[in-house]
Amino acid sequence: MAKFEKHNIVLNRSCREVFDFLSDFRNFDKLIPDQVSNWKSDGDSCSFTIEGLADLSMRMTGKYPCSNIHIESEGSNPVNYNLDFYFRKNGENSCEADIVFDVELNPFLRTVASKPLQNFVDLMGDKLGEMFSGD
Repeated sequence: MAKFEKHNIVLNRSCREVFDFLSDFRNFDKLIPDQVSNWKSDGDSCSFTIEGLADLSMRMTGKYPCSNIHIESEGSNPVNYNLDFYFRKNGENSCEADIVFDVELNPFLRTVASKPLQNFVDLMGDKLGEMFSGD
């Protein structure tokens, strides 16, 4: 598995508020980078296209309040993957988050897809940080 990560995203909101936001894929339209198109979602599943790479579908399979949201690939994806959001409480109204995207890539795909997938995770983390940075 190839691992793409963004760590220590400082969020000036309670873990519960961030967890509630990320527990619903309908909120993710605020986080997806410009390279994503054809976004479709309901509360627990979504599908989209990462330009130049692939069409992807996924489903939330584990929601652990203020700890972790676990998302798995679903349906006919070109690769299997898991996306996790981890949370740590920093204070009453502050927390940190990590994003970990594990993707099964053969050596050729790893060469081609690593930079766009890391960029995808970085941009999603940056947007999450911007959304929850103010008071």
